[in-house]
Amino acid sequence: MIRGTQTLILLATLLLAAAAQQVSSGNTGYHSKFVASNGDVIKLDTRAGTLDTPRTHSTDLQDCSDKFQVCLTDHHGFAFAYFRKCRDMAYGDMSRLSFRPILVSALHNNSWMVFDAAPNYLFHYVDSKGIVGIYIGATASYDFRSVLRDPKFKVFDLDSTEYRIVGSDTVAACTE
Repeated sequence: MIRGTQTLILLATLLLAAAAQQVSSGNTGYHSKFVASNGDVIKLDTRAGTLDTPRTHSTDLQDCSDKFQVCLTDHHGFAFAYFRKCRDMAYGDMSRLSFRPILVSALHNNSWMVFDAAPNYLFHYVDSKGIVGIYIGATASYDFRSVLRDPKFKVFDLDSTEYRIVGSDTVAACTE
C-alpha cells in the first residue's frame, strides 16, 4: 500500500513538472484563422498539426521551430521561418533559418516575403505582430517570386486577395 502511494505521488509530481515546463516555455502552439474578403479561410493549427486552405484540407503541419526561429511547414509547398527576437532581424544570420525569406516589399514595420520552399504563398509580416496576412497564388503553379522581376508590381494591388488574420491571435511574432 505504501509503495503504491509513493509511486502515485512520484507520478503526479512528474506530470505536474512536465505541465509546468510546457506552460512556462510558452509552447502552446498556434491556432489561427485567416479570412479573405470573399469568405475563404486559411486555418493554421500547430496544436493539431493541420493546415487548411481553399486548395488543401487537413494537410499535416509541422512546427519546426527552435530557440532561434519560428518555423512552420507542411513539406508540400507551405513554409515559413522567421526570427524569434526582433533585434535578430537587423543582425540576423539568415543561414540559421530553415527557410530563407525573400523580401518582396517593405513599408515601415510591414514586410511582404516569399520563400523558395513556398513560392505559391506570400506572407505579410508585421514586426511584433507576426503574420497578419497570407496570399495564395491565383493558380496552384503561381510563383510570387516572379513579382521581383516586375518593375510595375505594387503589393497593394493584392489587397483584395489577402487572407487577413482574425481575432487577437498572433502567429510567429518576434519579441524584444
